[in-house]
Amino acid sequence: MIYQDLKTLYYKKYNIEEELNKRLENPCTLKTELVISPIIKGEKLSNEKYNLFYLPINNILLSEERIFSNSKKITDIFTQLPYIAQNKCINEVMINEIIKTNKIEGVVSTKKDISESMNTKKARFSGIVNKYKEITEGNLEKINSVEEIRKIYDDIFKEDILKNPENELDGKLFRKNPVYIQDGIKKIHSGALSEDTIISQLNDLIQFMNFNNVNCLIKACITHYYFEYIHPFYDGNGRFGRFLFSIYLARKLDILTGLSLSYAIFLNKEKYLKLLLETSESKNCGELTFFIEGMLEIIIQGQENIIGMLDKKRLKLEYALNYIEELKLSTEESDILFILTQNYIFSSSPLKDSELCSYINLSPYKLKGYIKKLSENSFVETISKRPLIHTIGEKLKKVLE
Repeated sequence: MIYQDLKTLYYKKYNIEEELNKRLENPCTLKTELVISPIIKGEKLSNEKYNLFYLPINNILLSEERIFSNSKKITDIFTQLPYIAQNKCINEVMINEIIKTNKIEGVVSTKKDISESMNTKKARFSGIVNKYKEITEGNLEKINSVEEIRKIYDDIFKEDILKNPENELDGKLFRKNPVYIQDGIKKIHSGALSEDTIISQLNDLIQFMNFNNVNCLIKACITHYYFEYIHPFYDGNGRFGRFLFSIYLARKLDILTGLSLSYAIFLNKEKYLKLLLETSESKNCGELTFFIEGMLEIIIQGQENIIGMLDKKRLKLEYALNYIEELKLSTEESDILFILTQNYIFSSSPLKDSELCSYINLSPYKLKGYIKKLSENSFVETISKRPLIHTIGEKLKKVLE
């Protein structure tokens, strides 16, 4: 028999109490101490409680294997790239990730907004940008207390959500009033109903997060579900939860897998929302199997997008390097052209001459001379004079088409 969720079996007239007991008694089942009250029509059924559990079905095991294999591929390709290409690639993927995690929640942000926030402390998105930058720098936070969750939230949203008085957290640490998610006029989810419940459930979650006997990918998926189930804030729960998920993937797999999560979720937004809501359904009795299966599929899609992008850009870079070597330019001219090419291929933001100087250890005066010569041969062109910015010229662009 195909393994199906309990809600489906209920409508097929199966005895779901009997089926639930079979699943719970299976020696392979992982039963957690995380408790939910199921939700019907957006309202919690306070008289029903289920411990979250999952069964490691074959699809989950295969997906785990594929994710680790993909992570190795990503790392292998990435480490073959020159330093500047690596740096620009991570930066570009991070910007796209932030744009997409915002967009999932209907928050509009552009590449310009995110780029400006990287250099401005008081910009609207400076908090979320700085937190994602910590992922790229390997500063991956481990959470040990509910106070740390609140601090991270403040760091991310102090110049954004928390500027709106309606989003001010009115409890000791979190919200004290109920919060609901609606789809149009229809209520589809309600978060924990009191701050005491929020704190109690988050403490249970932190204990689970730091419990070592659960596979890291499974733990990441369960943690994400339970955080979104609790919904401890008035706004920003989705972005915060995906940020935590990204940290975990970056720590256990690789940075680019961590930074491809929201992009992949955005491409599967309806599936993602359905996974969250179906898991909270009363008739599914706290089973996480299908949520985990679906989230692992989304992670794989994100990874495969990254692998495709890296393969394509690496080949372009190798082709460009061969072309530059055949030009028989001076060492300095070749270096300048190769750096500009790396930036052109891996970043949508142009490279300032001041940054170029730091990469090749040339004074602005000497760089100007080399740029002039390269420009005369259409290898380089000017984008801006204040500040001075150059990119590869039409000759090289045509080679890369």
